[in-house]
Amino acid sequence: MVTTAVEKIDDTTVKLSITVEADRVTRAIDDATRRLAGSVKIPGFRPGKAPLKVLESRLGKGAVLEEAARDAFPAFYSEALQEAEIEPVGQPRFDVESFERGQEGILTATVDVRPAFDVPEYAGMTIEHPEWEVTDDEVDAKLDDMRERFAEVDTVERPAQPGDFVTVTLTGKRPDGTVVDEVSVEDQLYQIPADETDSELDKALVGAEAGAIVSFSDELGPDYPEELAGLQLDFTAIVKEVKTKTLPDLDDDFALTASEFDTIDELRADVREQLSTEKLQMARANLRGTVVEAVADLVEIPLPESLVEEEQRFRLNRIAHQAEQSGIDFEQFIQIVAGGDPQVLIDQLRAEAEQTVKAQLVVDEIGQAAGITVEQADLGHEVTRQAMRLGRDPQELAQLMTQPDRIGALYADAYRRKTIDHILASVEITNVPPEPEPDELDEALATPDDTVVTDVEAPVAPDAAASPDSPDSPDSPDSPDSPDSPDSVDSPEDDEE
Repeated sequence: MVTTAVEKIDDTTVKLSITVEADRVTRAIDDATRRLAGSVKIPGFRPGKAPLKVLESRLGKGAVLEEAARDAFPAFYSEALQEAEIEPVGQPRFDVESFERGQEGILTATVDVRPAFDVPEYAGMTIEHPEWEVTDDEVDAKLDDMRERFAEVDTVERPAQPGDFVTVTLTGKRPDGTVVDEVSVEDQLYQIPADETDSELDKALVGAEAGAIVSFSDELGPDYPEELAGLQLDFTAIVKEVKTKTLPDLDDDFALTASEFDTIDELRADVREQLSTEKLQMARANLRGTVVEAVADLVEIPLPESLVEEEQRFRLNRIAHQAEQSGIDFEQFIQIVAGGDPQVLIDQLRAEAEQTVKAQLVVDEIGQAAGITVEQADLGHEVTRQAMRLGRDPQELAQLMTQPDRIGALYADAYRRKTIDHILASVEITNVPPEPEPDELDEALATPDDTVVTDVEAPVAPDAAASPDSPDSPDSPDSPDSPDSPDSVDSPEDDEE
């Protein structure tokens, strides 16, 4: 055994000072020496036969001792955690204070731990169900989207107005008359925004007729390359054509053209029904996140930095993967979502990560206080749910998710799902839909028997209450244990992604 002293650094960090018996230090050094001797060629000695002093002179005594301490640390660290009854989150920061043959070794490990806090008083609290009713404006907006697909663009003989399209040749020049190719285009079809903007181009085009030549000056914004951003240029725009977009009338003829319905009333009714189904499903899915967020808001807790950083990395990897799948390089993606400023994106992901980690910690603490446990059948149900979400074969997914490196994430998802079910049963939901919420599990189990995993034989049965200590951070956003899974704890905004 080792001897362990625990120093509390702050509410989420402890430092373990681990004292190791002298004979175990010596054995660790001997083991490391044999491994190093076998991998290092030393003239005059057969592989693995070089004495310690010769090896130390070749590699340096410090390198040998460092290798010995590093190799032995996992075992010593595991014993220290058991002795101190500490459940860490994240990886420890390891340091060697003393590790010499024939002497006691002293190692230190600084590690994040779950913060201690009181479970919030959530029972009986009132939470409004996310909006599920479809409004007339939403139906009209959907019909307008359909009209856009059947719109006609016609050339008109009048000055351009907001909302019109113009075919324009634009040339940007420096004060010395040099043309800047990056901002110059020929015969470009451009739509003037319907709403008033601060763009000098938009101001110059409004009121211009075909054949008009307009000039203006403008400063290039920060979204241009560094050598151009902030540059004041002189622009000339030649208007070739003015076009206007005409939307079809919302009448029976449009219904016949755009759908299988004979009348606009039938089409409108069908659009409302589709939107109602989609919005109700989204609202029911978001209810879980809304409830968790409301409960988490009841308490303030310090957050382990390692969990926040890991969640932030996961989110960054996920959006990078999404950008790649969409054929957009990461710089373009940052331009779209953060105006070209990476720090804006980093700060946004940091805030989202903090919210998610806090929600996970609160849900896990509630689950422990409520005595939530995970049975084998719960794992089978979780696999089935995630297989339906991912469109994958449940049996194939079960084999993947029960691997030793993934079973913990599966336990965490099942544990949190059951805990959120418990929270939902303990609060009062107002503005609920008229029909009872369908049980997703019953829907999953209604599929053919050979596609449903009703039991999972896990190679390892970790403590369900301890499994959520690690955030769900798989390498790929498409992994089954991704935080996008139905009951990973995220904000309502994340549920909508």
